[in-house]
Amino acid sequence: MSPKMPQRGASAFTPNWARTLVDPQAFSDEQHRLASVWTFLGFTSDLAKDGDWFRASLATRSVFVQRFDATLKGFENVCAHRFYPLRTGDKGHGPIVCGFHGWRYDNDGCAIGIPMCQEQFGTVSRALGARLTPVELATCGALIFGRFASDGPRESLSEFLGTGFPILEALSRSGGPSPQAISTPVAANWKLNLQITLDDYHGVAVHPTTIGRNGYMHRADVSYLRFGLHSALLVTKEPQALEKMAEACANGSFRPSHYCIFQILPNLVVSLFHSGGAFFHCCIQQYVPVAHDRSVQRVLIHPVAFPAEHPWPIRWTRPLSDPIRRRLIWRTVRRIMREDHQACERLQLVAHQVHRAPLLSVLEERIGWFEESYARLMAGHDDAVGTSSTVSDEA
Repeated sequence: MSPKMPQRGASAFTPNWARTLVDPQAFSDEQHRLASVWTFLGFTSDLAKDGDWFRASLATRSVFVQRFDATLKGFENVCAHRFYPLRTGDKGHGPIVCGFHGWRYDNDGCAIGIPMCQEQFGTVSRALGARLTPVELATCGALIFGRFASDGPRESLSEFLGTGFPILEALSRSGGPSPQAISTPVAANWKLNLQITLDDYHGVAVHPTTIGRNGYMHRADVSYLRFGLHSALLVTKEPQALEKMAEACANGSFRPSHYCIFQILPNLVVSLFHSGGAFFHCCIQQYVPVAHDRSVQRVLIHPVAFPAEHPWPIRWTRPLSDPIRRRLIWRTVRRIMREDHQACERLQLVAHQVHRAPLLSVLEERIGWFEESYARLMAGHDDAVGTSSTVSDEA
């Protein structure tokens, strides 16, 4: 029996859905709303020692995350005095001291060391009450998420990710040395970049030598699944595949066998892919909004930490083969990235001409799902948050 024809989701697109792609004010309003949504910021591996910090972007606002003993704290990267950026590099180590006037902050973001404070402000540092804007943090495995405070319901990160939480927790663990993330600027809106990862129809035309070399994907061979605001593609038709994967990841029994990709709102993509033999790797991508027509793609790839039974010659030669495998993987991934970026940048050039909903194929159904979830975030609705239940494409 052929699978039930899914709803393509074009109705999820509002008449002005493309406005944030061309209107700076609409883009600014969108980012203001997304600032209170759990957003991926970085990796715990970058904060191994007390005093380590890294800089990130949360809804276009510069923030930084720092380790204080066993605790991670996040703050907006703006001095409470004259708004100078406290962290001017991507990562580093040391106390929070402003490079403009020397103001020093403690691990709660309170100004405790203001030069000549009594003379300049007529009181002592702590009495002045100056403090940094905090960022609420939570972790999922090696992934650090953050959000700014807001009114309304405040779901936990576990509730926000739902069924995806144990899966991301397991996939984020590296089975090798601490990998490094790379960043690439893209002259296109962040949503165009994210939508192309939800598009399983473009492979043949855009990636003829990699993803599309074997022709078009058949919709009947894969499962599209929703969990909360998020979605996934699993190359399997096993019933309850997502729930089974989540359970196995939680109890440590999961062993990878097929390609999976998870789109986590607002802008995180995590995929599991076969990399030869019994090897599997995880690719973590994020499309960081910069402006209505610009974004930055952050990518990290690492071997997964799940045990695998390799023949003894492979186990013996792994120290030699792993660097070669890593280079081959990155060469392919960089090619796919370049081709996707070029497609998105061409879409951005004509975004001002978009005045209706797109025609979505069955292989683009998840783009419609994304727009539905995005609309809920823009409206401040939490009806799709706080549940671990999934919606399958199967009848």
